Amino acid sequence: MNRTWPALILAPLFALSSITLGYALVTPACEHSHVWLVHAAILLFLALSVASTVAAWFSLQAARREFLPLISTWSGAFFSAVIVVQWLAVFLLHPCMHSP
Repeated sequence: MNRTWPALILAPLFALSSITLGYALVTPACEHSHVWLVHAAILLFLALSVASTVAAWFSLQAARREFLPLISTWSGAFFSAVIVVQWLAVFLLHPCMHSP
């Protein structure tokens, strides 16, 4: 089984799903004072993205000098970083902050 494809295909989907679900959860989380739901959703997608990146990295270690495992590892690392930056925005700008 090839472990390079999840980081190449799923990591961008995890980043997109993270921001989409984060936006979708803001209203219910703020109405019920459960902001941790937004953090939990982002953490879930970060864990999935990092897991796919680690699998691609192991594939890269097993198959030196191959292009696809290298691109897959970098893609997974990039989109994991995108999810971390999205999560950082949630920490800096509280999701339930309303303008006056």
